[in-house]
Amino acid sequence: MRGITRRFLLGAAGSTAAIAPALVPAWAQPAYPTRAVSLVSPAAPGSQTDIFSRTLAAPLAQRLGRPVVVENRPGAGGIVGTLATVRAAPDGHTILYASNSGFLISPHLRRPPPYNTPRDLMPIAITLSGPSVIVVNQNVAATTIGDFVTELRANPGKYNLGSHGVGAFSHVAMEMFMAQTRTEMVHLPYNGGGPLGAAFLSGDVHVALLDVLTARPLIASGRGRVLATVGERRSPIFPDAPLVSETVAPGLAMDFWLGLLAPAGTPIEIVERLHNEINAITMGAEGRARAAEVSMLTDPLPLPALRAKVEREWEEWGRVIRDRNILST
Repeated sequence: MRGITRRFLLGAAGSTAAIAPALVPAWAQPAYPTRAVSLVSPAAPGSQTDIFSRTLAAPLAQRLGRPVVVENRPGAGGIVGTLATVRAAPDGHTILYASNSGFLISPHLRRPPPYNTPRDLMPIAITLSGPSVIVVNQNVAATTIGDFVTELRANPGKYNLGSHGVGAFSHVAMEMFMAQTRTEMVHLPYNGGGPLGAAFLSGDVHVALLDVLTARPLIASGRGRVLATVGERRSPIFPDAPLVSETVAPGLAMDFWLGLLAPAGTPIEIVERLHNEINAITMGAEGRARAAEVSMLTDPLPLPALRAKVEREWEEWGRVIRDRNILST
């Protein structure tokens, strides 16, 4: 799980699962929505995704004029909640809020995938996105990503790669890294960020892909060193860390991101309405401030570009998972 600040948590604590609608006269009510909107969070209460969904629910309810109810459906790396959305009526009253791990990575870990995201879901908007950084501990001598790749090629299997679990973004992105750089590390999956951080500090893990917020204290304390950035753009927190896509892995430019999707067949007018309302929230002053608190960016792609992104990433994640034979445990 990605780190979050105490102030961010406190700001979200006042949100409740059911958000009261704004006072809109009956004659002014739009054709959509006609009742409460269910915002499916495929994560446990109190998780980062859950907190983000609740901070979005309040302003979205105000803009829609109807309650927005956060419905937690955790399980199977996001598959349980995503499947519930896929099977819901395509009328805009059930929408999914999740990370790309849940709807683009997790399904490929099953044979066959339980759903096909580009076919079964319609992307609505991205709310947060950001790069991650490759961090090594003090047992790694390399100071550049090029030197590290050279060391890995000379010593396959010598270094331990830690992740947040089998199939997590931090795992599959680094499998893509190894495939593209023709290197091999021993994968050590951990159950979340806490155990992974402890293993990194103890020296059991030599390298990990971390979000910027988690990496900052490790770098500041001298207990970790950033070699490169995995994402579509460099991080403003670590501007000198080059992108792997501009150095050792030209095909690896994948951000971690969170977004909203609706069941396939949802009328385009409803998708466009939600797209515009959510982008207005995330691009507002409060939305930008909350994104900055977790060292992420708002990323309001137009709908055609967002659909193309989902289709492209679905294929890319699926290919590396098949090629590397990664299966859910």
